[in-house]
Amino acid sequence: MAEGLIIVESPAKARTLKRFLGDRFDVLASMGHVRDLPEKEIAVDVEAGFKPRYEVVESRRKTINELRAAAKNDREVILASDPDREGEAIAWHLAEVLKLRSPKRIEFHEITAEAVRRALESPRDIDMRLVNAQQARRVVDRLVGYRLSPFLWSKVQKGIGAGRVSSVALRLVCDREDEIRKFVPVESWTIDVELAKKAADQHFLVRLNRLRGEPTDARADTKLEVRTEAEAQEIVRKLEGASYRVVGVEKKRRTKSSFMPYITSTLQQDASSRLRFAPRRTMRLAQDLYEGIELGDEGSTGLITYMRTDSARISAEAEAKVKGWIKEKHGDKYIGGPRTAKSSPGAQDAHEAIRPTDVNRTPDSIRKYLSADQLKLYDLIWRRFVASRMAPAVYDQTQVEIEGGEYVFRVTGSVLAFDGFYKVWERDEKEEPDLPPLAEGEDLDYHGLKPEQHFSQAPPRYSEATLIKELEQRGIGRPSTYAPIVETIKDHGYVELKERRLYPTRIGEAVNSIMVDHFKVISDDDYTATLEKRLDAVEQGKQEWVPVVSDFYGPLQKMLTNAEEAMPADTDEVCPLCKEGHLVLKASRFGPFMGCSRYPKCKFRRALTPNGELPEPKLLDEACPNCGKPLQLRTGRYGEFVGCSGYPECKYIKKDAAQAEKLTGEKCPMCGEGNVVERTGRYGPFVACSRYPECKYRANIGKDGKPGQGPKLLDEPCPICGKPLVERRGRYGMFKSCSDYPKCPGPKGVKKVEA
Repeated sequence: MAEGLIIVESPAKARTLKRFLGDRFDVLASMGHVRDLPEKEIAVDVEAGFKPRYEVVESRRKTINELRAAAKNDREVILASDPDREGEAIAWHLAEVLKLRSPKRIEFHEITAEAVRRALESPRDIDMRLVNAQQARRVVDRLVGYRLSPFLWSKVQKGIGAGRVSSVALRLVCDREDEIRKFVPVESWTIDVELAKKAADQHFLVRLNRLRGEPTDARADTKLEVRTEAEAQEIVRKLEGASYRVVGVEKKRRTKSSFMPYITSTLQQDASSRLRFAPRRTMRLAQDLYEGIELGDEGSTGLITYMRTDSARISAEAEAKVKGWIKEKHGDKYIGGPRTAKSSPGAQDAHEAIRPTDVNRTPDSIRKYLSADQLKLYDLIWRRFVASRMAPAVYDQTQVEIEGGEYVFRVTGSVLAFDGFYKVWERDEKEEPDLPPLAEGEDLDYHGLKPEQHFSQAPPRYSEATLIKELEQRGIGRPSTYAPIVETIKDHGYVELKERRLYPTRIGEAVNSIMVDHFKVISDDDYTATLEKRLDAVEQGKQEWVPVVSDFYGPLQKMLTNAEEAMPADTDEVCPLCKEGHLVLKASRFGPFMGCSRYPKCKFRRALTPNGELPEPKLLDEACPNCGKPLQLRTGRYGEFVGCSGYPECKYIKKDAAQAEKLTGEKCPMCGEGNVVERTGRYGPFVACSRYPECKYRANIGKDGKPGQGPKLLDEPCPICGKPLVERRGRYGMFKSCSDYPKCPGPKGVKKVEA
């Protein structure tokens, strides 16, 4: 009979443990959390010291019954959930639900026979410090969500929500977008000279560095800056007929050390940039590798250590094994010296870095057992770990200074003298040019000047990886929360991923505007980082969890009261459009506005001026050409404009001078009825039919001021609607389509026009 029952979270982890333990223990999975706060109510009793009310997760009832049956007869029950706050909370909830009298708790950071044996030899009680740290985080996040969400529903859109940490992440994305909008590019120029040794075929470029007479080790702020084309042309003029001579050659050795082993954040960042994996995908694959993969005769085997960690240290045992492997495969000279890692803010150092459980299990040796994605991630983890214990790479670097006219040019070249850790890690740094041997005083041949214009670039939008890096550097979130934070702001529709960059949506910017204006403390990164530190203090037993929640909840209530006073639920003014709802003060990315309380059934909106007063539309002595009602001067998100007072029934907007149409005196070549008019669009001037949108004729105006070639009308009717076909140019060349497209899709299967 089995000695007892071990409960873990997942079936994969259970299979791996069972392989080590055989019939000694029964091993079952809880399938994650078995108890949580109910979804449809706040379930936190504020008056009773923020006491949470948990209930059994409905989908886990069958699992719980099976676990109860297995735990009866007073058998020893061992809880072996993951070694972090969340895992400790799962163990505690299991003990509560199963009514276990004296459960034992074990933890291990890698699922290997030796690690499990050591854990079984030193069981402990459930650590309520870790449980309370998790409870505090859960309660704070529940209070934020259930107190703020209804307010945001009334001001932005129903169904959205606010999160304590996700609000900071959203603010970072919105702040970066604001920086990009306000960015003004600054012009600069570089001037390169193409040179060669006398009568040599190998050419190389050198870059303008400073005026002659400046010291060789000139500081960065004395470097010659070329701001305009005029300045660049003046330098080019002065260099006409100049001769070039080497005035300085400096040679030195440079070393480059490898990176430390992965922690959660750096693994997510590298997997994103190198493998194009989203953080959630990376963590799912890492979980598979940690819990166990079927390796043929070996059975289910854990391949990496625990993947939620903020510590880059490794055990002495693992260090000895990897250095033994390096010596055997590559020799003593490739073994690196001692390494110490710099911890990120708030790092706990509770676990080891993410590394392979057995360095001898190379990616190639287990390739056939892994999926393509699992192999890519394991290969990345294995190589990073091995490289971290290898010797630095060594470069022979040469810096050459060359005099030309009254200027000094500089170029740096380097050659890899010893590959070191690059023996297992792919080089991804920008290669410096390989220079020919040059000597001081040597004259060089001139082969041309290359002035080039540059503009400073706006700061890049965050990717998922760089956002996680920023959160980590600010001490916001923990290894277990990085990926969920990013997924939360995506799932809520606050940001969207385009070309692997995060763009705030209009809803996201509206929510951020409210959070910054009325709940600044919650969206402040310093405050959030401080709360993370207090949760860490709870975990360490230095603080009680209830005061931490209380200190957060008091300011939250005050901010909510102030926000409701500043943005009242509704006004006494009846909606002028539907006559049923009342006007409500709302927020958007463009600032506050008045909208109907019946939104989205009624979409009435009215802008507010910066001081909060309602701008009254000014009626003009001019009739609308469409319906005859008076035109009025109105204010929109892009400023003042003239529109019909009959809006929304009549949507006429008067075009300004820049948008005004100019008759060309020609008839439309497509429909033959309308006149060709000149218009201005977002991409510049063009000509089009005056009957748009009935007729879609359009042609761009070239640099010579003449219209380009528009669609060519053919003497061939459309087989569907009978209107003439036209010849158009698409991405794959010329093709035929109906002149009434898109109303008429035109003939199907028409081949492209042969050249």
